[in-house]
Amino acid sequence: MAFRDVVNQDHAVLLLRTAVRVDKVGHAYLLVGPAGVGRRALAMAFAQLVNCDRPDGDACGDCGPCRKIAAGNHPDVRVLDIAHGKFLETPGKEYKGKEIPIDQIRALRHDAAFPPYEGKRKVYIIADAERMNPSAGNSLLKVLEEPTARVTFMLIAESSVALLPTIVSRCQLVRCTFLRADDIERALVGRHAISPERARVLSVLADGRLGRALEWAESEERLEARERLLDLLPALEGGDLLARLDAADTLLKEAQRGEGDLLPELLDLAEYWYRDLLVWKQLAQPALLTNRDRQDQIERLASAYTDAALGARIAAIEEAKDALKRNGNPRLVLEKLFLSFGQAPTPTR
Repeated sequence: MAFRDVVNQDHAVLLLRTAVRVDKVGHAYLLVGPAGVGRRALAMAFAQLVNCDRPDGDACGDCGPCRKIAAGNHPDVRVLDIAHGKFLETPGKEYKGKEIPIDQIRALRHDAAFPPYEGKRKVYIIADAERMNPSAGNSLLKVLEEPTARVTFMLIAESSVALLPTIVSRCQLVRCTFLRADDIERALVGRHAISPERARVLSVLADGRLGRALEWAESEERLEARERLLDLLPALEGGDLLARLDAADTLLKEAQRGEGDLLPELLDLAEYWYRDLLVWKQLAQPALLTNRDRQDQIERLASAYTDAALGARIAAIEEAKDALKRNGNPRLVLEKLFLSFGQAPTPTR
C-alpha cells in the first residue's frame, strides 16, 4: 500500500509525504477521521515510504522492505489492532477484547527502546487508539514524552476527544475526510474489479467510507441479504397486517444472521430502493439510480406509487433509523415501519 493507492485523502498524503521529503518526520502522528476512509492505508503507506530502498516521492512497492511491510512481516513495522486480533504480545486469558490493555503498551515501550532491526525507521501503528484504558494511555504518554530516535508512532482514532489531551498535544494531527461516492465507485471498479452495477450500489451504501464498501463487496452473506431485502420490499406491499409483521420478523432475522447487526445498513438499502422508485417516476434516468441492476423492476413498479406514498415510505425509514440510534427495540421499530406503509399499490405490467 503506497500513497498512490490511497483514495482521495490528498491533504493527509501531502502532509506525510512532505515530512519524509524534507527529512522532518515526526515521532508521533494522530490520524483522525471516520472508520473506513483510509486511515490505516495512510499509516501503512507512510511505513513503506520511510523504509523503502528506492523511494521516489512514494514507496516503490517492489523492494524487499516494501514487500515485507505489505505482507505484514517486517520486524520494524508493528501493528496493534485489537479489533482484528493483532497484538504486540499474546494477551492474558482474562482479556475481554474491549480495551487496549497496558500490557500491550508496555510491550511497545520495551520494543521501541531498541534501534530498528533491519529498516531505516521503526513504525508502530495503533488502531482504535481511543480504546486505550487510562493506564495504557499514561504508559504511552511516557514514551511520547521521551521519543526514541528513528521511531514513529501512528495513532488511529475517529476523534481526538477520547484520548488524553497530553497524548494529543504530543502528536501531529492528520485529518482524514469522508470520500465522495463517485471516488469510491471508481476505486471499486478500477482497483478491485467490481462490476459497475454493483459498485454503484456499494458506493452509495458506503456513506463516504471505502472500507465499508469493501466489507460488503467481500461478503457474499451481506450481498445475499441485500438481494433478499429487495425481494421482500415489493412483496411486502401486497401483504395484510399479519404478513407485514411476519416481514418485520424476517428482516430482523436477516439482519442478525452471521456478521453482526446489519439492520442499520439494510434500512439504508431500503431507503435507497424507494428513492430509486421516486427518481424513476420523476426523471426516468438510469444513470441516477442506485440499484441499477434492478432497473427493470424499478421501471415496472414506479408508476404504481404516488410521489406522496414514496415520500412517506422514505420518511418512515428515516424515523426508524433514528429510533434505532436512540436504542429503540429493533422488532418494534420494524413492525411500526412496515405497518405504516399502508395499502399496497398494483404494479404496472
